Amino acid sequence: MFTQNTNQPSAQQGKAAGQQTGAGDFFAQPYNHDEEGFNFSTEEEYEQKSSQCRDSFNLPVEEFYIYYVGGNIEINEIFGACRVDQSNFGQFLAIIEDVPEDQWPDLFYLCDSIGYDMGQAVAKLGDVSIFRGCLEDAAKDWFDECYLYRIPEEVQIYIDYEAFARDRQLEGEMYEFGFAGDTFTCTNANGL
Repeated sequence: MFTQNTNQPSAQQGKAAGQQTGAGDFFAQPYNHDEEGFNFSTEEEYEQKSSQCRDSFNLPVEEFYIYYVGGNIEINEIFGACRVDQSNFGQFLAIIEDVPEDQWPDLFYLCDSIGYDMGQAVAKLGDVSIFRGCLEDAAKDWFDECYLYRIPEEVQIYIDYEAFARDRQLEGEMYEFGFAGDTFTCTNANGL
């Protein structure tokens, strides 16, 4: 069983292990505290370094907490949402490499808010509709696009966009979330 430890090392602790960390570096901390953790950047480097870890009885150390210690906030948040551990670390690296950055908020939403695993989230990337902005702005944009042209101009000032946004949220159609310091809204939340 692999769990994610909430006592994550900082980037400085990762650097103290002997390597310079870059934007894509990770840190592996053995469950067994007889052995020190190590920094790595690739799945191959992780495999090579983890195979050399031995405990005080000279037995191989097999289980590790995996942490992202790079400086990219988007990768850090996706890493947490995807619940990355040593069993799916390679899949995570491939996804970060393959999924365009403009779809990272979509990936984050599907893993964090919906609860999909990485494979399910990637399969649903084409189905999710994400608006960059708050719930009210997304609802206003949607209302204006679908209904505003039918409403006489002199009546348009009475439209309660806040109530319309609240109704969309309560009905499960829209969901506002934060990602990497920005606000986004899923505009087809009940369709996922």
